[in-house]
Amino acid sequence: MKKFICLVLTVVLTCCMTVSVFASCEEVAITDEIGARYAYTNKIESLLSISSKNAACKSTVQGSSKTATKIVVKQTLQYKSGTKWLDVASWVETVNKSSVSFNNTKYNIGSGTYRVKTTADVYNGSKHETVTAYSKTASC
Repeated sequence: MKKFICLVLTVVLTCCMTVSVFASCEEVAITDEIGARYAYTNKIESLLSISSKNAACKSTVQGSSKTATKIVVKQTLQYKSGTKWLDVASWVETVNKSSVSFNNTKYNIGSGTYRVKTTADVYNGSKHETVTAYSKTASC
C-alpha cells in the first residue's frame, strides 16, 4: 500500500511541476508612435518593396519638434541566410532638423528574403537616444 501511495504522489507531483513554454517569432514593421518610450523620438518607420530584382528601401524618423536637434540614420538592406540576417547594403543620412525621410534602391538583388533595418541616433544637443525599426520581410 505504501508503494502505491508513493507512486500516486510521484505522478501527481510530476504533473504539477510540468511547465509548458510557447514562443512565437514574427516579423513586423514598427510604425507606431513611440514617443511614450523615448525622450526625443516620436516615430520610426522602415519599409521595403521589391520589384524586378530591385529593392526599394525607405526610412522615416520623426523626432520631437521641441527636443530633437539632429538625426543620424543608418538604413541597411539585409538578406536572410538560414537563421541569420546578413547586411547587403547600407546608407547613412544626417540632418540638422527634427525629422528625416530618405529612399535608396539596391539594384539586381539575388533571390531570397530581405528586410530593411533602420537605426537612428536622435539628438537633443549633445545627448542622444538610439532607436531601431525593421521592415516586414519581402522576397525576390
